[in-house]
Amino acid sequence: MSLTGNWTLAIAISAAVAAVVAVVFCWHRVSRRPWLRWPARASMLIACQLTACLVVALFVNDQGLFFTSWSDLFGGGSGTSTSQIRAGAYDKKLAKPNTVAVGRNKGLVLPVPIPDATDSRSHNALVYLPPQYFDRAYANRAFPVFELLGGYPGTPHGWTGPLDVQQIADKEIAAGRAVPFVAVMPNSNYMPHHDGECINAVGGDQFETTLTVNVRQAMERDFRVSSDRSSWAVAGVSAGGFCALNIAIRHPEMFAAAVSMSGYDHPYIDWTTGALFGHSVAARDANDPLWRLTHLPAPNLALLLASSRQDVTTHVEANQLAAAARPPTRVDLLTVPRGGHNFHVWVAMEPTVYDWLSRIVAAPLAPGSLAEGVKPTTEPNAPLPTTRTRLAQRPFATTLTPRRTRRRR
Repeated sequence: MSLTGNWTLAIAISAAVAAVVAVVFCWHRVSRRPWLRWPARASMLIACQLTACLVVALFVNDQGLFFTSWSDLFGGGSGTSTSQIRAGAYDKKLAKPNTVAVGRNKGLVLPVPIPDATDSRSHNALVYLPPQYFDRAYANRAFPVFELLGGYPGTPHGWTGPLDVQQIADKEIAAGRAVPFVAVMPNSNYMPHHDGECINAVGGDQFETTLTVNVRQAMERDFRVSSDRSSWAVAGVSAGGFCALNIAIRHPEMFAAAVSMSGYDHPYIDWTTGALFGHSVAARDANDPLWRLTHLPAPNLALLLASSRQDVTTHVEANQLAAAARPPTRVDLLTVPRGGHNFHVWVAMEPTVYDWLSRIVAAPLAPGSLAEGVKPTTEPNAPLPTTRTRLAQRPFATTLTPRRTRRRR
């Protein structure tokens, strides 16, 4: 039985109702012996509480897709040997026209193994291929790549579930607001119950290498994608937003742009991360986007910092990061007027994100869409866009004080 889905939730609800019914009908029917009656009644009440908690937990997990399988929940994980992967196998398999993608003008999402940087196993990523990928007119086209990172806890299925990347990308591409792009959604949380913050830990797991070098090698090996850094971008939500910023700022030779949707601008350390940096302050600073933009030479990058005005912490940190940026770093802000730290806000931002990224890697045919009636604005200290459509500018000011609370998804 799957961990997610309506059937699993329906079974849990049925169990909770059955537990309540059992209490009603059996409360006075249990043995009259006190030594047996009270333990039996206590057991029935505990069963009611446990089944009710199970329903709530399954519903929350179903909405957020924090864990998509029982193996994810209990740390079993899944992997395949890299020796089973043949170079170019996926592209050759998809060379024949795909009736689902071509006939219905829909893109295709498929799993692709990405080798771990520290062992010989692979962890499944999801790859979105636009309808044009199967069009003969694009047979010799090298597609741009958007790497999409989820929050913690989370899996790549968060992008195909509540974030609905396939439907939104298909719509934006069909309307001409976004260029046909390939999206790769790697698993940034492939170590069970451990938040690696997408970094190479001192003496530990090498998440950053997996999400940069290994992802890029796998995509260039198996798909018709561009190898030029000007055609690669990375985006993320919540903790994935921090990952996107940190990876791009540390590797401007690999990415032309990064998008943070409700992400933070400092690495976070708690019991889920462990001592990622050991006792090294230098290692922590090197993985702090705000510190790097303030103290190191500015990277040649385009950054989009998207936040909700009501999500105060991430909104303030986005403005702080924008204020610290210097040319040639370009920073655009996308601030929606309402909403918290959740999937509903990110879904509203998503079309604008793909349209904005398209203007970095190429010039689309149509003006970009708006997120809750809002479009990205360019900060005065950032260089003007070099694409055909210049974004509107507005004065920059912030008087809010950030709270160091963690907001994750």
